[in-house]
Amino acid sequence: MSLEDWWIPDDATAGAPPDAAWLANYKVARFRAAGGKLELRGGRLRFCPNRVDRALGSKVWAVPLDAITAVGPAPRTWNLLDGGLRVRLRVATRDGGEHLFVVNRLRAVIAAIDAARGQPSPR
Repeated sequence: MSLEDWWIPDDATAGAPPDAAWLANYKVARFRAAGGKLELRGGRLRFCPNRVDRALGSKVWAVPLDAITAVGPAPRTWNLLDGGLRVRLRVATRDGGEHLFVVNRLRAVIAAIDAARGQPSPR
């Protein structure tokens, strides 16, 4: 077991590894982001929080890929505590939700999610 596997426990019932995974921070409140891992697994996009953020109440978040209506960059808000100093990944869902993630290699992450959704990625 690697340190990352210990730090970000995977409670997925599927024994197969994720199709793709990225370390990420997920905006969970106005002034707070939880650290963990964003992954594509079994037709879903999932965020698994790390041990500390789970202890602070963060939950696993998941959405089926067919419930995602848009994926793209979200502009900076300049808020230090929710990741707003960086351009973030914006995932819009059919229920009207907007989910923001701080990830490295943002364009590559957007392209991977769009490819999994069967959507052409914007250039």
